[in-house]
Amino acid sequence: MVFQMRYTSIAVIFIIFLFLYSSGCVGSDPAEAINTTINGLLNAINEGNYAGALTFYSGDDMPVPGSIEFMFEKNGFLEDSIKTITITDQQITENMASVDVMCTVAEYNTMGKAVDESQKPVYFRLQDSEIGWTVTKISFVSTIVLSEDDLVVIELQETPIDLLTENAPLIFLAAILMFGSGFYLDKKEKAGKTGKSIDFTGAVPIQKESIAQYIKFVPSQQSSVGNKATIDVWVKNFTQQPYKNFAVKGAFPNTLEVKNVNLFFETIAPGETVKQTWTVKPKVGGWISITEPTVVFEYGGAKYMGVLDPVWIQVQ
Repeated sequence: MVFQMRYTSIAVIFIIFLFLYSSGCVGSDPAEAINTTINGLLNAINEGNYAGALTFYSGDDMPVPGSIEFMFEKNGFLEDSIKTITITDQQITENMASVDVMCTVAEYNTMGKAVDESQKPVYFRLQDSEIGWTVTKISFVSTIVLSEDDLVVIELQETPIDLLTENAPLIFLAAILMFGSGFYLDKKEKAGKTGKSIDFTGAVPIQKESIAQYIKFVPSQQSSVGNKATIDVWVKNFTQQPYKNFAVKGAFPNTLEVKNVNLFFETIAPGETVKQTWTVKPKVGGWISITEPTVVFEYGGAKYMGVLDPVWIQVQ
């Protein structure tokens, strides 16, 4: 009887402590919890577990595992390449944190052998929520400045169905925008600009910053009214996987004649640099822009699309 009462008391104390902890009356060290989140995300990246990495991330710019895989591989973080993780700076407010991390990253040759190591920074913004400290933004350029305006709504996600339900408005809006964009560009093509169409069906939208680093638009140095000019479109694959069905299209104004608005690069192998060219004939002088340069491609079994800044050409 005494034995049973003793263990019953221990169970009651444990339940009380668990209740207090979950209610916030007993809290853990924020710095420790933040470090756990950062290390958990980077370790998952290093293991190639991008679905696991996404559980530490609550930003809306990388909605699927393929998004976070693409972002890190593009910046040189390949599977099993992170050797050390060092937190160099940490700023914590009541509900937000900014963390600077320096990683020692191995570099591999085409045979998959490590040939060198380099120091690569990663910058994080985190937010406290029902699920603890979670990452809401990642940068590879500079420290992320904290602002209350950057707070995001984070709800407890219990199942994959909940995740789909909560993102349904965003997915629906993206689908409407893609449909509208496709309808508009298709209408422009039917007005006299022919060429095989590009299929955007099922493409996941990604930020322009994620693709602007590996695609460049280079207009002719001298363009004049009534004469043909060119706009070279260069694409570089910095990752270890191929870009498949890579295509680019733009919205051309009536002041710029073009035969095909769609450029098809097909498959771009890892490390390969390729070029396609728009041939245009300006009708007027001055600055003319090609708006909505849109990129679509398949990577790692998923399909992505993004819209870049306008391309400007100067016509004499």
